[in-house]
Amino acid sequence: MSSSEKYAQAGVASARQRKGVADAQFAGRLGGNQEFIADVNDEDAQSLLKKQPDAAPLTSITQSFDLRGFLVPNLWKMAFLEGWGKSQNVHASNELTIAGTFLLVFSLGAAATGLTAVDATPLAITWSAALINFLGLGIFTFCLGPVTGAHMNPTITMTTFFVGLTTLPRAILYIISQVVGAVIAGYWLRLGLGDEWYFPKATQGVIPGCTVDPNVVSPGQLFALELVFCQLLIFLAIGVGLDPRQGKVYGPAFGPVLVGITLGFGALTSSLVKPGYTGMSANPARCLGLMAAKNEFQYHYVHWLGPLTASILNGVIYVLVPPWEREEFFSFAKMRSAFSKSHTV
Repeated sequence: MSSSEKYAQAGVASARQRKGVADAQFAGRLGGNQEFIADVNDEDAQSLLKKQPDAAPLTSITQSFDLRGFLVPNLWKMAFLEGWGKSQNVHASNELTIAGTFLLVFSLGAAATGLTAVDATPLAITWSAALINFLGLGIFTFCLGPVTGAHMNPTITMTTFFVGLTTLPRAILYIISQVVGAVIAGYWLRLGLGDEWYFPKATQGVIPGCTVDPNVVSPGQLFALELVFCQLLIFLAIGVGLDPRQGKVYGPAFGPVLVGITLGFGALTSSLVKPGYTGMSANPARCLGLMAAKNEFQYHYVHWLGPLTASILNGVIYVLVPPWEREEFFSFAKMRSAFSKSHTV
C-alpha cells in the first residue's frame, strides 16, 4: 500500500464525522492528536482546505501566510469562542489566587479549619493553582476542543503556528481574542470582588506564575526560567496532545486529561525553584489580564518573550523530527502541495 493510500485511509478514519454534527477539522486541535483532520485525497474536502489549510497537517509556508484566512467567517467565530473560554479560565484562576488555601483544602477533602485565604502563603496558593489548572484545563480542553481546538493560551497558539499546524490568520485572531478575553475577565473579576479581595494583604497580591519579587529575581533569571519551563510545557503538550502517534495509544478521549496534568506538573515543579519566583507563567494572556486589572506589569514582557522563544525552538525540533517517517512525511507534503496547486482557482 502506498503512502498516499495509507494517509487517505487514515484521513477518512480520523475525521470521525457523523452527518448533521458540526465538528471542526483542525490539525492544531489540542488533545485531539490530529485525529480530527481533513483528508487531502477527498475531493469534498478541497474547498475547506483552500479556506482553512490547517484543517490538515503539513501546511506549506505559502498556505500558512495566506492572509485570505481573515476573510473566513468561521475563523472569527472560533476566535470569539477562544476569548470567551479564556475569560472563563481567567476567572477560575484568579478566584483560586484569592482563596487558594480554601480551594486546596476543598479539593483534597481536608478540613478547612485553620486554613483560610488570609493565612495562605504564596507557595500554598501556587500549589492550589497547580491543582485547579490540572482539573480546569482538562475540562476546558474537552469543552472547546471540538469547536476551536481549545488553545486558550498564546503559547499553544504560537507553538502550533511554528510547527505548521495553525495558519497565521488563525494564530493572530486567536491570540488577540485570548488577550482581550483575559483582560476583560481580569477587570470584571476585580469589579465583582473589590480591591480588598482582589489584592489580599496576606499574600501581598501574589498572582501565581505572574508575580515576581524584583529584589530576588532579575529579568535575566526570569527569562532563563520561563524559557526552560515553557519549553517543558510545550514539549509535553505536543507529545500528549498533538502527536498523531498517540492516537493508537490512548486516543483523543484521554488527551485533554494529560494536557491538564502537564500544566499542573509544570506549575508544581516551577513553583519550588527559587524564592521570589511564583512559578512559570505558561500563559502570557492570563498574566496580562490579571496584572492589567492590578495595574502592575513588572517584567511582563518576559512572560511573552519566554513562550515565543520556546515556541520557535520547538518548531525547529518538530520540523527536524516530525511525527511521520521521513519518506512518508515528504510524500504527504508533496501530495498536499499537488492538491493545492490543482485546486487553485
